[in-house]
Amino acid sequence: MQRPKLALSFAAAGALSFWLPDTAVHVAARPTFDSPHVWLITFLMPATFLLAYLVGRRLAVQREFKWVGLAMLLGVWLLGGLFMTVAATASGVGFAGPNGIRDGLLMIALSLIPPVTYMMAAYDGSLFALLAVSIGALLIWAVRSSGMPIPFRRPK
Repeated sequence: MQRPKLALSFAAAGALSFWLPDTAVHVAARPTFDSPHVWLITFLMPATFLLAYLVGRRLAVQREFKWVGLAMLLGVWLLGGLFMTVAATASGVGFAGPNGIRDGLLMIALSLIPPVTYMMAAYDGSLFALLAVSIGALLIWAVRSSGMPIPFRRPK
């Protein structure tokens, strides 16, 4: 598989693994979305992303692709607006509002700017999950690139 196609596949996998639990919880809760749902997605979203990352990393090693984490994280940030707009539709906003399609597409387009995705996540209830995955990815990258010995890692 070509590198750009592989990177897009990992970006899509990252976005799906991270945002689908959020969308599912929003659709299940509908207008009754409240604090317990926020706690649920705060733990569920990073857990599903981590699981997808571990599977993706194994596949990436077989295909000699080194940027699986970055590609997956890029998918989370760039496609977040789409998933949050779909999730908001379950509560009567997003695509369901009076100017639904226009407002929904505008929010999706604006979410390609990372600070807008950050603000939408604060409104959506997924801000802590987004921060956990982003900061966690930076920490993992820093530890792996520093050459620090990791006790549970097998030597090459």
